[in-house]
Amino acid sequence: AAHTALLSVGMLCFTFGDVGFSLSQAFVPAFLRESTNAGFSSFDLEAAMPTIRQILKTTISISATVCVLAATIIGIFRSSVTGDEAVLATMRKILPWTAAALCLHGPAVSFEGILLARKKLGGLAVFYSFLALTIVVFQWMIRHFGLGLSGVWACYVWVCGSRAIAFSGLGRLVRPRRWWHRRRQNDVDFRRSSSSNIMNVAFSRESFWL
Repeated sequence: AAHTALLSVGMLCFTFGDVGFSLSQAFVPAFLRESTNAGFSSFDLEAAMPTIRQILKTTISISATVCVLAATIIGIFRSSVTGDEAVLATMRKILPWTAAALCLHGPAVSFEGILLARKKLGGLAVFYSFLALTIVVFQWMIRHFGLGLSGVWACYVWVCGSRAIAFSGLGRLVRPRRWWHRRRQNDVDFRRSSSSNIMNVAFSRESFWL
C-alpha cells in the first residue's frame, strides 16, 4: 500500500521532470549541422552550451519544486493519500529516497533528450543494456536481503543517478578540466586586478604627499 501511494506521488512529480526532455528535443536540434555526406551531421557543442545550461537550470528548478511538492503531499496532505498511519509512517521513512530520485530524474531525462537530439543512439543502447543487468541484480538483492521499499526506491535512485552521470559523460556536457582552467584563469585575473588597484592607490597617496 505504501509503495502504491509513493509511486502515485512519484509518477505525478516525474511528469513535471519530463519537461527537460521536451525542452532538449525542441531546442538542441537547432545546433546540428548537416554535412554534404548523406546521413552525416555534426553538432556545434560550444554554440549549444548556453542553451543546454538554460535547459538544465530550468530542469533543476523544476526538480527542486517537485521535491517540495512530494514532501508537502506526504507531510501535510497525507490524509488525502491514505488514512492508514502505518502506511504514512512507511512513506515518511522512504521520503528521502523518493526525493533523491525526483532530484535526479529531471537532469537524467534532459541529458537523454540531448543525446537523442544529437543522434547518439549507440551509446544509449550500450548503457541501457548495462542498466538492465544492474536492475536485475538490484531485484535479486532486494528479495535476497529483504530490503523492502528502501531497496526499491534505492533502485530508482540508481537508475536516475547513473543515467544522469553516464549521459552527461557521453555527451561531453560536464568538462571538469575546462571548469578548473576557467577558475584558475579567473583567480589570476583577480590577483592581477587586485595588484593593479593596490599600485594605483599607492601611487595616488604618493602623489598626494608630493
